[in-house]
Amino acid sequence: MKIKDDLTINSMSLGGYEIPIPKGLSELLNRAGAWKYRAPGLTQSESPLKDYDRKVVKENGHLRTYLTYKKPIEKSRENKKVS
Repeated sequence: MKIKDDLTINSMSLGGYEIPIPKGLSELLNRAGAWKYRAPGLTQSESPLKDYDRKVVKENGHLRTYLTYKKPIEKSRENKKVS
């Protein structure tokens, strides 16, 4: 279900750092139909970044997000049961 009312973005943050809101961002997202209604009590679907560690750092006055893939632990072939 799409939200019919216009929403206004009042603040944004990334990794604990406050980010200035560009002029017209709320209007852009409202016109694009970027908002969805989620019924209260429903759990959020699994994050696409669940296999990544996320770190936000400020370098040279810019915010940078580092995503590091968490490699799954491979089970040894010795422990694998073969029938």
